[in-house]
Amino acid sequence: MSSPVGSNESPILKTGHKGVAVLILSLIISLCVAESFTQNYFSNMDKNFFDHIANRFEPSGAFRLAYTRQLLLEHMKKLPINDAITLRFVNDLLNSVPQVEDLAHWGAVDYWASPAEFIASNGGDCEDFVIAKYFALKESGIPAEKMRLAYVKSFQGGKIENHMVLAYYPVPSDEPLLLDNIQPQMLPASKRPDLLPVYEFNGDLSDKFSGPAMRKWGELVEHMNKEFAL
Repeated sequence: MSSPVGSNESPILKTGHKGVAVLILSLIISLCVAESFTQNYFSNMDKNFFDHIANRFEPSGAFRLAYTRQLLLEHMKKLPINDAITLRFVNDLLNSVPQVEDLAHWGAVDYWASPAEFIASNGGDCEDFVIAKYFALKESGIPAEKMRLAYVKSFQGGKIENHMVLAYYPVPSDEPLLLDNIQPQMLPASKRPDLLPVYEFNGDLSDKFSGPAMRKWGELVEHMNKEFAL
């Protein structure tokens, strides 16, 4: 509950110095746990995690996830690895998942699946591809600062549709390279006249972005962290 309008005293201050210290410590711990799970999402999967996936998506779904995870972790161990090799590997690996619209797949108009749900269920829409690629690339060593989740308008087959791609910026001033599930080849933005940029964001860079997408991102990260608590 927020402080009443006109009040100069924060409710936290009423708990005293000891209470403040406990609240701050709890916040730091929760933030560190959240960052740990999302920074190393695939590495943190354990037997309990896969048991939950098997119960929800059948053993075949757990096997699909375990196999994809194994390929990703094996790639991360190879040296030397540069951004270009990792981008191509992750893009190709996750583009092998079939595209399925949310309503048909999840019974919801707009559902942002975790990477585990996306892979284990063997399907997802454009947001799910982008989310899975983002976390796989981040865990593989691509800095979050180089990536953006980009909303675009897609012009395909005479139709205009809302779409999302992952934009990779080698340096902030460079033209981004786009990772897209409907176009298997990674191309610079200037080579994608079929896409019209609308809005981009990155939930890990909350000091630079705001808007409804950031709320959806917060819900996604909370959901991903809960996967490890089940």
